Order: sequence, then structure tokens, then C-alpha cells
Amino acid sequence: MSTLFYLVIYDVPDNKAANKRRTKLHKLLSGYGTWTQYSVFECFLTAVQFAKLTVQVENLMKPAEDSVRIYVLDAGSVRKTITYGSEQPRQQDTIIL
Repeated sequence: MSTLFYLVIYDVPDNKAANKRRTKLHKLLSGYGTWTQYSVFECFLTAVQFAKLTVQVENLMKPAEDSVRIYVLDAGSVRKTITYGSEQPRQQDTIIL
């Protein structure tokens, strides 16, 4: 099954109600990809996984207060990524028992 590389970046206000949403969003994204920086996740997803993720994000966030950006990158973009002080983005191997 083919995957694409997605860069997910979010910004949620700093208040009590938003803190709960931020925690839920972080946990949600942790199930889909690798947390690389404070509000940044790198995700290799199939079309089905991406569709499911977008629905879950839309249901979780408050558009008037929160900002979530998802950048869709191709394999060439992954190879051309320049990193300092961390690993290059890479797709984790999936082992199904």
C-alpha cells in the first residue's frame, strides 16, 4: 500500500480549555506519526489513514481558535529534506504478526 509524507503543524492557544484540546491533538497525532518538534509531526500515511486523520482533527479542533496545517509532500521532498541536530524523516517499518 502506497504512502505519502505529511507534515502536520498545529498551534492551539494557551488556556485551560485549549490545553485539553492540545493534549488530545498531540495524543491523536502520536498514533499517526513521529513527534519531531514542539507542535510538529511527520507522518507517512496511506490515503485511508489520511482521510481518517483529517476527520478526527476536524472534530477535535475549534477553527476560530486553533490552527492545524497539513502539508502533503512527495518522496522527492523527503529525500531533499535538510535536518540539523536530528534524524532525516523516515518511514517506520510495520511488522504485522
